[in-house]
Amino acid sequence: MYRKVWENCKSSVCAIDFLSKAGTKITTFTGFKVKGYLVTDDVIDKFAKPAEVVLRFTEDGLSQSLSLRMSFKDFLTRKVKTNGRLDPGYVLFDIEIKEFTDIPALKCSKKVNHRIGQPIAVLGYQLEQENLAIKSGIISSLLRPANGFNTIQVDCTIKQGNAGSPLIDAESLEVIGVIGHRLASIARSYQELMRIINTNLKVLKEAEGKINMEDIDPIQVLIVNQNQIKHMATEFFKSAHMRVGYASELCNLADYCPDQEDISSIDLEMNLDN
Repeated sequence: MYRKVWENCKSSVCAIDFLSKAGTKITTFTGFKVKGYLVTDDVIDKFAKPAEVVLRFTEDGLSQSLSLRMSFKDFLTRKVKTNGRLDPGYVLFDIEIKEFTDIPALKCSKKVNHRIGQPIAVLGYQLEQENLAIKSGIISSLLRPANGFNTIQVDCTIKQGNAGSPLIDAESLEVIGVIGHRLASIARSYQELMRIINTNLKVLKEAEGKINMEDIDPIQVLIVNQNQIKHMATEFFKSAHMRVGYASELCNLADYCPDQEDISSIDLEMNLDN
């Protein structure tokens, strides 16, 4: 079953590398192609702004078949805008580049009533590795948060880099969701810790230079300490993994698109599977 998922889906999944001005990799997300769109996690444009973005597709999970490089600013201009205040948990990018059109697209599921215990697969570039990996699991619960968009809970280990990975029905080979890193409690805890540390740093910098003890400014020592804690927390977060993962349900995609032309082109009628 999973061998079939791998063979049919691997070429449609890409690594999204974010690079600094110096060319150093900042972090990696996963994305995948649906029709003419690149789909990934919605936190992709909400972190420290990188200089460039590189999309990497592979033939066999390792051998590169396509690499697209663009500025982060150019990448954001390709983001499909929503009508209304929708928060589906994922974003679409319209990559109007010839080479991208040759990449095979995954098929979206039209189901809205997934089964608990249903076998699933997750394909992604975890822990910023260069190779694509596949993992198996089951749907363990179905949630409906306050924003009204369904969330699928899966019994499958999710690691840094899996954000934006397609959640695939192992039987139909259709995409049913998008893995969201921010949906996990560890991500919320990390964001709260970063908020506290940044507040501490702001207060300390306002007091910097006002106290001296034997030619030593203790405030500067505290600032260094807070920055060290911030760096260590970030490294722990990047290497952490969750035994349970969460995915935004992709059948919401038709609601996400800005007009009827886009909806019809993606061909996502929400039919119940009786």
